[in-house]
Amino acid sequence: MTETVAASAYRPRDVVNAPDIKAAIARRSAERGDPADIRAWLGNHFFRWVVGAFEQARPLDSLADYRALAGADRPAPDWLVRRFRTQPASGCVNGAAVEPKPLYFIDPEHMLLIDRERVLVEFLRSRAGTRLAQKLQRITCAMALDMWEREHQRMQARRDKGWVPSSGLALREVLRTPNGIVFEFAGDHAALREELAYESYYMQHCLGQFADRRRLRGGYGEQYAQAAQDGRLRLFTLRGAGNQPHVTISLSVTGDGLRIDQIKGKQNRHPVRRYADDVRQFLRTLAPRGERHPDCEGMGLVFEPDTPGAATGEWTFVTDVRSPDHLLSVMSENFHLIEHFAQPPAVLQWLLLRNAPYALGQLRQIDPAVAAAARHALPGDALPAAREPDAPRAAAAFSIEGIPIDPALCAAFALPSTAAGSPSC
Repeated sequence: MTETVAASAYRPRDVVNAPDIKAAIARRSAERGDPADIRAWLGNHFFRWVVGAFEQARPLDSLADYRALAGADRPAPDWLVRRFRTQPASGCVNGAAVEPKPLYFIDPEHMLLIDRERVLVEFLRSRAGTRLAQKLQRITCAMALDMWEREHQRMQARRDKGWVPSSGLALREVLRTPNGIVFEFAGDHAALREELAYESYYMQHCLGQFADRRRLRGGYGEQYAQAAQDGRLRLFTLRGAGNQPHVTISLSVTGDGLRIDQIKGKQNRHPVRRYADDVRQFLRTLAPRGERHPDCEGMGLVFEPDTPGAATGEWTFVTDVRSPDHLLSVMSENFHLIEHFAQPPAVLQWLLLRNAPYALGQLRQIDPAVAAAARHALPGDALPAAREPDAPRAAAAFSIEGIPIDPALCAAFALPSTAAGSPSC
């Protein structure tokens, strides 16, 4: 505890232009529009740290030193003139030689001083509304610098794993949606690579995976960054609260317009159903070429042409497709989408029985005819075991091709018994 207090204490140092330093700090704070509590902290703690600990303080041994540092047109204060004219190089107190206290000069506009000030203001602003902000005036400058340093060490450890902070400078707002905002990555901005790396870290895909993580060069990220910079690819991100990415979209720029390149959720999976409406709104706004795409259909978004083979149509969700033929064509390659249907049309159930019987386990209701056909078409061990009419429903648990089936579906498979006329399951 004693060491901490000692490290945080402000050391005394005679700085001849201390009033100028304090005035410069106050002026810059006013120009930035700092909150009142930060202005007060800078005028107290940061000023005292600069006077007592700023490394670039220059010692003064003569009036010539002062004029060289302050400028020949700035007269030296009278007390400083008297000090150098009358004070001997050393004094004597109680018979012992005493060296005079050294004097220092600090440039109020020193580049490193301003940079340290900027870092601290940024750090303190980021703590607005936290417990630290409530006790800000008790936090010394050394303590604040230590907290900033530890925070950046943690950030660097994350950088080494591929994380880069997002400044938002390389993002341009395109569209506001129910779950956030769609931004476009600005290919002409210097912060593009940092923003791609941030997206890639949170989404766990290769968009911003650079071979050189410190210089953000090479690897997959290089390809995407170059394509965006060259205008060959337009990159977008759907971000929600806290700047959290949810969906990454890339559109190819072709001679006849835009085409969907990729639409990815986390870990290159299909985006979850929650963001389907956001993506649909995006597609209707940017209007890329209307065509079938596996990433779209994987999340349940379908381009339904006005007429078969037409280039015009609309993006819609799979449960809203109007054409039975188009729906069958889509579902034949995306059996997992059956889970979105509360009561799938019988034709889809027949399609599952024919091509993906394992997906029957996702149905909430099964058409009696499909159930009857399943009893005849599937192996006996893939059907529910027979039970007595009064047996508890839990005893009817079964699976189709290893997929567990909810016991509530058992009754849907029941067929009239030819022997006793009672249902069996």
